[in-house]
Amino acid sequence: VKGRMATTMMPQRRQAKDEEIVLDGVFNGAGNEDEVEEALRGMCVEAAPEDEENTNDYVDISDDIGIEDKHSQKLSAERSGFRKMAGKSFRGLWNSAKKLAGRSKDRMKDSDIERLLEKVMKCRHKLAHPNGGLINTDYEGIKVSRSVVAEVVKQMGKKLLTGQNLLSVTFPVRCCQPRTILECAAYQFCFCPHYLSRAAMETDPVERLKYVTACFIACIHTTSQFVKPFNPTLGETLQASFDGGVRLYLEQTSHHPPVTSWQVVGPNNSFQYVGWSTYEASFGYNKLYVKQSGIRMCKFPDGTSIEVGFTMDRYNNVYWGDVIQEVLGSYTFLDARNAISCTIELNPCKGLPSDTFVGSINRLDAQGEIVDSICNVEGSFLGFLDFNGHRYWDISSNTRRDPVFDPLEKSLPSDSRFREDRNALVNGEVERAQLEKVRIEERQRRERRLRAAAAKGGPWNPADVK
Repeated sequence: VKGRMATTMMPQRRQAKDEEIVLDGVFNGAGNEDEVEEALRGMCVEAAPEDEENTNDYVDISDDIGIEDKHSQKLSAERSGFRKMAGKSFRGLWNSAKKLAGRSKDRMKDSDIERLLEKVMKCRHKLAHPNGGLINTDYEGIKVSRSVVAEVVKQMGKKLLTGQNLLSVTFPVRCCQPRTILECAAYQFCFCPHYLSRAAMETDPVERLKYVTACFIACIHTTSQFVKPFNPTLGETLQASFDGGVRLYLEQTSHHPPVTSWQVVGPNNSFQYVGWSTYEASFGYNKLYVKQSGIRMCKFPDGTSIEVGFTMDRYNNVYWGDVIQEVLGSYTFLDARNAISCTIELNPCKGLPSDTFVGSINRLDAQGEIVDSICNVEGSFLGFLDFNGHRYWDISSNTRRDPVFDPLEKSLPSDSRFREDRNALVNGEVERAQLEKVRIEERQRRERRLRAAAAKGGPWNPADVK
């Protein structure tokens, strides 16, 4: 995997700077639901804004989980190099996208809203909420996860809403699903074989951009998970194949903060999708916000690279009520070589489900400013995507290809599926899974201290590092 991974995309590995909070033991949380809800309601009411609609309604608890300076510099350098390669400055694109987003309500007439609403409601995921977002129906998993919140509140108290880094909490194994983040992430590439292969066949840059956009819009509804997977250890890997000769390589290139790197390779190297991502978490009033950052690039043999942006996930009713995932913000796809972009705004205005989006493909000048619109785009990430009325993705279409993991006997020793805690949980051995999880985490903390000691230089004895 390390040999195949695009080295220019690999982030720097870092040491943890914030204190970890370990929730020890196998916690079952039985009989604590009322107590948990009462405590959390009190905490959330104190943190809730007066007007949620017009306020930044969440408390950021991610101050300590941003990527370290070297990592940020690498991200900035890669993006700068990507845009400089095309001889353009694309700051104007992002400013233009913000201006377009701010004008959405003025741009959409009542008749347009009614027309789009009718289209959205006719083609819709079976678990779509009427007001928008995807309903999570893993009720048993949600119940178990919420029970652990009692232990979180007990140990963290109001720090939970006033600055404590959520990713520094080590949760008990009972609230985990028997898969790692790498295993879950593999399914989020399930539309790449179809749409990126179609994109690779296109010679028209606009048509190629349409298929790349369709790929990532189609993938959004596959990301809805509430039960926590195991965090991979540093260097953990996973390899898989898709129909049509597409290969996937995953590696955990940082444990804290969690950074996953990947490479998707089309048949005969017809395309590559490479990148890495990390995430930040923050709480609001009965909500959880998850924001990703990193780099995502779709590369093609003719030299075209399309940079894919990131959105923000919001999980409503985290503590009580039906859990609903929404995806918010603007989604931008940038083809610097051909000076075109696709900008999509999710949840564009009132009167439409929040999973609705509108946008356009635009031509850019040398400063990255939009000079004219090529075509319009509209749809819902829980239903369809249309460019100028022509459908490129539909929830009912048979374009999904699930990964087939490499046989264990042919996999690297670092493969996620060899983890002792994961396998114990697969077999229903919860207590042994907890013991194995603690053992793995303690080993990883020691290795982190060893790296820190080595980085300081000078003579030292590994046996002295506990």
